[in-house]
Amino acid sequence: MPATTTSYVKNIIRRGLREIVDPSPDRNDVERVWSFFESKCAYCGRQLQRGRKEGHIDHLVSAAQGGANHVSNRVLSCATCNEKEKLDAPWEIFLERKVKDAALRRTRSAKIREWRRVAKSVQSVATSEQLAVADKVASEVVALFDAAVAKIRGVRHLTVRSTGTRARAERAG
Repeated sequence: MPATTTSYVKNIIRRGLREIVDPSPDRNDVERVWSFFESKCAYCGRQLQRGRKEGHIDHLVSAAQGGANHVSNRVLSCATCNEKEKLDAPWEIFLERKVKDAALRRTRSAKIREWRRVAKSVQSVATSEQLAVADKVASEVVALFDAAVAKIRGVRHLTVRSTGTRARAERAG
């Protein structure tokens, strides 16, 4: 688990509230992703092994860019493509950069598009209105969190200052 910084907590608040209307894929969804992509990275085609940390369920459109958690917005990706190369880039642009062979790129793109079509038919996708409400509420909660952090830091600053002053006075006396 990453260090519990204020940025990390704010990210968890946003993700947690969005999860209510836009849940992440469950175990069965993840199994379907692995099966559909035949245990291969949707982008580079690398063979992946379950149980190792090399296979990721990547957002096609990143959450930072407004992408949903729905399984139709997820593909199987190797760690290199997901964590080091694609990042928040649109998947089509990333695929174009990644796969130089045009025929192979068309095949992989068609497979991803087919997955999106099939996966959308299985369960409903959160509407843009639902996502907007969740994001708005998350922003409000994060603003409250920021205010609380500022207040706590102010109290801590005063305590440290007064303790430092008292310590100097005790040393001088």
